[in-house]
Amino acid sequence: MQPRAVDLFAGAGGLTLGLSMAGWHVAAAVEFDPWAAKTHKLNFPHADILHDVRDVDFRIFRGIDLIAGGPPCQPFSVAGKQLASADPRDMVPQFIRAVFEAQPKAFLMENVPGLLTARNMPYTRQAVVQLEDLGYRVYVKKLDASEYGVPQGRERVFFVGVHRDAKFAFPQPSHGPFGPLPFVPARQALFNVPDCAPNRAIVTYAKQPILRPSPWAGMLVNGQGRPINLDQPSQTIPATAGGNRTHIVDTEGVLLDYHRHLRSGGKPRIGRVEGVRRLNLRESARLQSFPDSFEFAGTTSRQYAQIGNAVPPLLAQAVGSALLQALHTSAALPQELTQSTMLELFVH
Repeated sequence: MQPRAVDLFAGAGGLTLGLSMAGWHVAAAVEFDPWAAKTHKLNFPHADILHDVRDVDFRIFRGIDLIAGGPPCQPFSVAGKQLASADPRDMVPQFIRAVFEAQPKAFLMENVPGLLTARNMPYTRQAVVQLEDLGYRVYVKKLDASEYGVPQGRERVFFVGVHRDAKFAFPQPSHGPFGPLPFVPARQALFNVPDCAPNRAIVTYAKQPILRPSPWAGMLVNGQGRPINLDQPSQTIPATAGGNRTHIVDTEGVLLDYHRHLRSGGKPRIGRVEGVRRLNLRESARLQSFPDSFEFAGTTSRQYAQIGNAVPPLLAQAVGSALLQALHTSAALPQELTQSTMLELFVH
């Protein structure tokens, strides 16, 4: 029988898609944003959609195989104020409540690396202790999506919990210097993208450019979007993309030449940058590893936000496959292995 899961804070469905590719049946999703919920329903029509996690009694899922989800990251993002529990958007306690009420065989929580900063570490430790007190062995690791076949550098922290009679190991990298395959470059992901409305946000030279040794860093143009090194995985796709924060495709090397011009002492230029453009929606989805068949609902800005907020499906698939293996291994263990024995055998 296919193992069943519930996806909390599901967004467009990147985590649901990855878990489905790994062999999970995601029976229900919880998503507050109506447009993200509509996107989820478009792509997963058989999943029940619940709208506000605070109103859900998770005892209806008692004994389910997996509770998964990525609570809103703003309370912990280094780009924000990092207010953690003082931020009204903090939904980690709701995730813990869901685990407490549903008592799943396993859980998977995803969030930003900011949870591991010194400022947020006391909060993170407290959350882990609460989850451990519910009877789970908790594993925490920061993973980079580019090491699992995603054509984008995107670091995320995963919290995985399994009952104490199970053994879990995070997946080994499949790409990059620590894997058997090379990184997937942005150029490969952006090849032959289906027709899509162009991004109308223009690119103009920054009045006061910020120069860095790398042409892919600094700030040479208006906004926070940067040129993509097409021969490497792209920078992280932000949820604020769509306008001037959208990254730039520069197939002719216009901004590379401009970077050399500035480095050699040349004066800043003004006006529009010709020959470059910003990523469109389908290109952004490709860099997140969404298939071209995946549909997004809502205005253009809402679609960009859904893409940028999503868990890359290929990364979710890698973690979901490892978790499925852990549950299968647990089911095959002999009964004489007691909880205390398991605690000695397996490193936390």
